Amino acid sequence: MGLHGDAAFRFLVPDAPRHRRTEGDGAPALAPSRIGTLNQLRTTPGIANPSLVSSWSGSIDRVLLAFPSYGVHSPELAAGYRSVIGALRPDTGFVVVHHESDRETVEAWFREAGHSAQFVPMPDYVDFTDWAEDGYLALTDQGETGTYLLEPWSFPRSGDSLIADAVEEHGPVRATQAPLVFQGGNCLVGDDFWLLGTDYFLDTLELVQSGELPISVPPGRTAVEFVGELFRRHVDSARELVLVGTKRPLGLKPYYATVEAGEYHLDIPGGGVGDVQPIFHIDMFVTLAGREDGRFRVLVGSPALADAVLGTTSPFGLQNAYDEIAADFDTRGFEVVRNPLVHRPHISQRLSFEVLRAFADTPDGAELREVVGEFAAAGAQPDTTINVRAWHHITWNNCLVENSAEAGKNVYLPTFGHGENADLAAIDDEMDRLWTGLGFTVHRLGDFNAFASRQGVVHCIKKYLERGA
Repeated sequence: MGLHGDAAFRFLVPDAPRHRRTEGDGAPALAPSRIGTLNQLRTTPGIANPSLVSSWSGSIDRVLLAFPSYGVHSPELAAGYRSVIGALRPDTGFVVVHHESDRETVEAWFREAGHSAQFVPMPDYVDFTDWAEDGYLALTDQGETGTYLLEPWSFPRSGDSLIADAVEEHGPVRATQAPLVFQGGNCLVGDDFWLLGTDYFLDTLELVQSGELPISVPPGRTAVEFVGELFRRHVDSARELVLVGTKRPLGLKPYYATVEAGEYHLDIPGGGVGDVQPIFHIDMFVTLAGREDGRFRVLVGSPALADAVLGTTSPFGLQNAYDEIAADFDTRGFEVVRNPLVHRPHISQRLSFEVLRAFADTPDGAELREVVGEFAAAGAQPDTTINVRAWHHITWNNCLVENSAEAGKNVYLPTFGHGENADLAAIDDEMDRLWTGLGFTVHRLGDFNAFASRQGVVHCIKKYLERGA
């Protein structure tokens, strides 16, 4: 979304929450300063056999969390953070990034939950987000101890690109970098495979072909082959890379004019939607559960299943995309379990058609002229009320999975059936039954609606650093 597109979105959705997970997403325009260039060329040599930390296997032994001031002082977000801290086992290790002025508050959370933690202070003037999953990948060098945080070529969201370096300064975790495009939430790590959302593979390929990444494709090799080799060299040398996405672009428009029963709705359905992924990060609609009877079990979200439980309709749910991805997993030999996933709107504001049309006549509103024309054709008058509906995903796939010989099989599930979303308690219960049926002990977490409205949930606010047996 370009400059004008962003201005149009802010005009239509003035209550859009800040620090959405989608901010800064996509292939960056690389125009770093000289200092930035030096930082981007930083690398830690000697990782001979990179191996990603698992998304599901083994006990959760050490996690990275990031608690910025805006979250610490938000009752809804702080309650979500604390529900995770309280649910994890007493011997869990924590690395906690926080603003300096919030140290006493954050320390108290861990003390009250019976945990200790390694605290990583950031100056109050440095902005960062609570989406600790995304700015890096956690990996080890096979045969050696210690964890690396592998950063992509560029990460434009807030100041999150500073977190890996700050963690390195305060503990044994080391930071390194790769000339590739990825975010942690678009990667999931199995046993002999790892998943990467296709969007970021295509972004990397595009930047290689345009010359914006400092990579020369060797003679006799295709760019696609070489990008695959780069992911094996820098990210995981042993696991098979499996791309997750549809075969064709989804083609969802940014704005739709919907007229139902005399009501006029301006729908904004694309929040969180990727180019060939129904959600921009695969951890929002795919969950790895472990291998059973030789087949690896993967959960794939389904808006249609949620509609069946709730009696709702998701006209922009992209059900076919989820079904295509689930079918591809099945073809590859996975055991596929489908689970409910909600695509839900909220009315951000009500405008008169006259006000909407006036804004569409400005340069910032050019993208809205098509829907204005459709409203006019449907009979909208100057005083007709236009309901602006912004859509977001509510997903139980974005959970914490612990499939461990020592700690047992545990899943830490966000819940959403609270307050004005009380109807979602039916899906909270359905997901509890599903995971219990798979042999897991379910640990219900707090209300994560405030996170979902920002395009992320609980898997997004942590980074697994170490997992045990």
